[in-house]
Amino acid sequence: MKSPYRKNTAFTLIELLVVISIIGILATLAIPAVQIALTNGQLTGTLNNARQLHLATRAMSLDSMNVADDHMEWTSMTSNGTTTPASLSTYFDALIKNNYLSEADLKKLVTAPGKGPGNSTPNAQNSCFKFFQVDEASPSDQPLLVTANWNQKQLSSDAPYGKKGFVLFAKGGSGGIYRRVEDVSSATLFPSGGSGEKYRYNTLN
Repeated sequence: MKSPYRKNTAFTLIELLVVISIIGILATLAIPAVQIALTNGQLTGTLNNARQLHLATRAMSLDSMNVADDHMEWTSMTSNGTTTPASLSTYFDALIKNNYLSEADLKKLVTAPGKGPGNSTPNAQNSCFKFFQVDEASPSDQPLLVTANWNQKQLSSDAPYGKKGFVLFAKGGSGGIYRRVEDVSSATLFPSGGSGEKYRYNTLN
């Protein structure tokens, strides 16, 4: 005989639907926060890669300035007292051949989500960074490199981060993660450097 005092502890269909709905709402609220945290972590990793590239480039420049013949100054070639922009392949080759970076390390450093050389040789098309013309005379706050989604004072939808943000690292060693500039018509991401001289925005190719 069934006891009249025993209660049915099973969930009803309505109760299950309510619980599932609450879980769905919480998941919907949590996903954007998780995506933001993931992007921030990836941007931080790319910033660290930029710092390593800066250190290698700076060391190469300081060492090669003591060489009498042709040498690399930052991302520029100096020959017979004349400094000209290097090609990106020349800059990369100098880092590798002079043992400032291994080829494997260089591939890792120029890779970010959705953008990287993979098994190919790093170049202007597959690098996650754009490298600027920089020499010893350039001001310390002139950009050395910036992620490839930056496009002349604004952000494009391109990899690695689209309009979510970009990484910038300057010659003097300062760098950071920057967000989208809303008013791109009047915004200047990179101000004038030195004695009023405009930065040279031409990138190596």
